[in-house]
Amino acid sequence: MYFVSCFLAMILLAVTLEQIDWRGPFLQVAYMLGIIVTALLVCFASLRQYSFLLTRAECFGSQSSCAACGAYGVLLVLAAGASNVASSTLTRRPDNAWVRVRCKKCGHEWRIDND
Repeated sequence: MYFVSCFLAMILLAVTLEQIDWRGPFLQVAYMLGIIVTALLVCFASLRQYSFLLTRAECFGSQSSCAACGAYGVLLVLAAGASNVASSTLTRRPDNAWVRVRCKKCGHEWRIDND
């Protein structure tokens, strides 16, 4: 969803930049500039959220190998949540999600944390 939003905002930005007439009426130019600023903000925000989710997925994927039998991605999710540990004040939102999983092959259980 975020990638599509970013892509559509970039298309809107390109179309608006193509259609802007700097010699036109002031209100029309101001309206076009407003659309450009809004498209840039939507593009930036959705790209930032998309990269956040992609990084989290890569982190979880790197911990999806069973330590006992070595199987990758053959998991049963038992529980999921967020830790009660407070995140640093530099981040905007806490990113302390965890997933409790069990290997479907050997039954080994472990916790995947978002480091």
